[in-house]
Amino acid sequence: MTLARAAAALACALAVCPAAAQDTRSDSDPTRPILFSVRPEFYNAGGGVSRSLFIVRYDAAMTRRRRWLGGKRGLLLRFEMPLASAGAPSRGVENGLGDAYGQVLLVPYLSGRSAFVVGSGLSMPTATGDSLGSGKWTIAPAAAPVWFIRGRGMAYVKVQNLSSFAGDAARPTFNFLLITPTLIATVGRRAWILVDTETKTDWRSGGRTGVKSGVQIGRILADGLGLWLKPEVWWGRNRGGEWNIKTGIVWYRSSRP
Repeated sequence: MTLARAAAALACALAVCPAAAQDTRSDSDPTRPILFSVRPEFYNAGGGVSRSLFIVRYDAAMTRRRRWLGGKRGLLLRFEMPLASAGAPSRGVENGLGDAYGQVLLVPYLSGRSAFVVGSGLSMPTATGDSLGSGKWTIAPAAAPVWFIRGRGMAYVKVQNLSSFAGDAARPTFNFLLITPTLIATVGRRAWILVDTETKTDWRSGGRTGVKSGVQIGRILADGLGLWLKPEVWWGRNRGGEWNIKTGIVWYRSSRP
């Protein structure tokens, strides 16, 4: 894995976005830098409540060699806009735009073995319906230590807190912490597997914590094009839903270092 590809892998794997359901998302081919992707996703919260998203996402990663201490430093950028559909027995089905999301992550240090990532995302209340977005401006600071497994993939632990700070006063506020240990392994030259478990701690509910786990399987079908599929399930006492299905169609930048 070259340093340029490693930086792009961080942009794919560590950037996250809050939705109205307060979930997270990740693209994760650890060997190819993403340029553009579309992501159909479906969330089953139980009790007849569901949500589907069609997310259009752009990623960019930049690196520069450090003058001192060796290694490189980088900047990771992301912007995405979802088309959303939400349904519930009490209100029927609503369709429209969801909340837009932008993110800037700094990589103060990046080498062939490890990296550290810190920065923040910002969710904007652009949804065209109450059930399609949170109605709130949301700040989402994040940090993650990252370890590269030479020739095999990468591992990291993402820590992120999402807090609403402005927006529609009639909509509920939220403040919660996500901790997500993740392992990504390459399979041959064209496939990868991601395994993660995420805890969500709700500070406004006395620290109530729910847990979900998922497995992502992806493959590069042709030069510059890849597909992936990721099922997720909630488990334990404080479940935030039942299950999710996420998919992605990914267009990669040039793989040349």
